[in-house]
Amino acid sequence: MGKIISISLTIFLLMLFPLPSAAVWVDLTEEQINLAIAYGQTNKEADYLTFFKEWRVDLGYGKGAARVVTPFSKIAFEAKNIPFESVKITKDDINRALEELKDRLAFGVSLYGDDLYFAKDCRAVLTCPNQTIKPVEQRHTGVAESTKSWPQSPAYRAICYYYFDLHRIDPNETVTLVVTYPKGKKVEFKFDLSKIK
Repeated sequence: MGKIISISLTIFLLMLFPLPSAAVWVDLTEEQINLAIAYGQTNKEADYLTFFKEWRVDLGYGKGAARVVTPFSKIAFEAKNIPFESVKITKDDINRALEELKDRLAFGVSLYGDDLYFAKDCRAVLTCPNQTIKPVEQRHTGVAESTKSWPQSPAYRAICYYYFDLHRIDPNETVTLVVTYPKGKKVEFKFDLSKIK
């Protein structure tokens, strides 16, 4: 009962006082987890673009978009996707969601190309003020999906995920995700981590 009152109060406070921008919260406290759950529940009806506005950089149709996946945004999205109001996100759900990001910062990238398999050879690095970091893991869409432009360019869109070692990243700095296509074309997505939860 006390937990329900606590979450209800958190939701109420979020509506009165939206969350301030803060550096990426790496190790979430219980209070930050409750704020993430409240954000997800409060924005349950929001569309994808609105929900992830703080975490996205969109270069426009045909150019690409990227989203940084933080522990906060991951828990918030889990809470948003709970199908029934009477069902609550559990500690196991939270631990499972956070386990995928343990010691890593992830980026989901929407890329455009004209070959059905273009994404499998796309590579990414994260440029920081004093270093360039390669991903510790990358997941590519095997086969891209047709766009509304098909068969004209850009004919296909693919989603790729790149995971970077969180210990090498300062959560207060501006970083740029640079994705290179097979023929040398590059797209860049700049994220000011100091303004992202």
